[in-house]
Amino acid sequence: MLSLNAQSQQRRLINYTEVSALIQNSTSLTDNSKFSGLRTRTGVTKLLDQHMGIGFALGTDNYRKANGASYNTLPITLNASYYLNPELTGLKVDVYGGYAVKLFNNFNKGLTAGAGLSYSISVNKGLNLGLQTGYNYQKIDFPANFMIDNSFDLGSIRLGLGLTFK
Repeated sequence: MLSLNAQSQQRRLINYTEVSALIQNSTSLTDNSKFSGLRTRTGVTKLLDQHMGIGFALGTDNYRKANGASYNTLPITLNASYYLNPELTGLKVDVYGGYAVKLFNNFNKGLTAGAGLSYSISVNKGLNLGLQTGYNYQKIDFPANFMIDNSFDLGSIRLGLGLTFK
């Protein structure tokens, strides 16, 4: 019976959805620009064992400069998560990396990466609610011949809420 339960746990897929504020920590721009941001993300994770999972996520990160300019990204990332509790509640550590693709004219492209911690509680058997924080890096990449703007880096602290469907 324990062996069947362990095998079932290893095959399990979970989904998480996140809404976060992105609070600027650093930028490579030299004009002291200030940014605020909003993130939405949803992902799927395959549990490899009782503690470790790997998966992918898709979302949007929207950055707004204090002067009104905005930069929208559509990041696709690979993720790794480590759950301290096999019940998927409590503390979780995650890392991710990927690329923001330019599918539409109003989206910017560039490398993205980050890491974070979250703490979740069980709402019911299939749902956890969590608070999360972490660091997010985003490269806003423009072509070399782009006259209006230059490529730049953004570092942000991420604070948000997440739902885990297990």
